[in-house]
Amino acid sequence: MKDLIGKKVILKPKKSRDAFDMFLDGKTGIVESVEQDFEDRVYVAVVLEEDEGRDLGFAKSVGHRFFFDLDEIEVLPTNSTNGHE
Repeated sequence: MKDLIGKKVILKPKKSRDAFDMFLDGKTGIVESVEQDFEDRVYVAVVLEEDEGRDLGFAKSVGHRFFFDLDEIEVLPTNSTNGHE
């Protein structure tokens, strides 16, 4: 799963999430990290590609990273540029 880091993804939040997730639906992001909680659930931390402060997200700043389950992202083809190298 660490191979997801740096990949460009389309966000597809589950319908049962909060209203903010509706705003993120369909947005393009870049996987910043893959994390695991104390219950062994795996999450993907994503920085929005359009966020002008995305460098803050890559620095793990609050408000610039969003967390998704693995089934809530669609990895784009590797020939897409990922905007963070």
